[in-house]
Amino acid sequence: MNRYLPTFLWLLGCLLVCILNWRCTHLNNNNAPVARVPTKITSYPLIDVKGIEHKYRDNFDSFVFPQDNQKLTQYCVFHFEWENIQAIWSKDKKGKWSYSYSVKKDKMSFKMRNR
Repeated sequence: MNRYLPTFLWLLGCLLVCILNWRCTHLNNNNAPVARVPTKITSYPLIDVKGIEHKYRDNFDSFVFPQDNQKLTQYCVFHFEWENIQAIWSKDKKGKWSYSYSVKKDKMSFKMRNR
């Protein structure tokens, strides 16, 4: 028996396995569903002081949450009306200082709904 025969048989076996599995992965991926994941964030949730969740849509890359009692008016997707967002610097239930957000209905919301 030649000293290269076991190596040759092992390589021949590996080649045979590669040839037999050549098209297996290509055939299995044809029926796989394609998941489309958005890369740009277009909406953001906000939970106010009362624990109610609001969702706003805006250009999130250039959006800055209000600070120091400044008011920001955004359209809420959940409630279908314009709302004023106001940041309040206060202690939370655990005693840590952080911003909490007060959300109130905008007075123009009623006029916009009747149009």
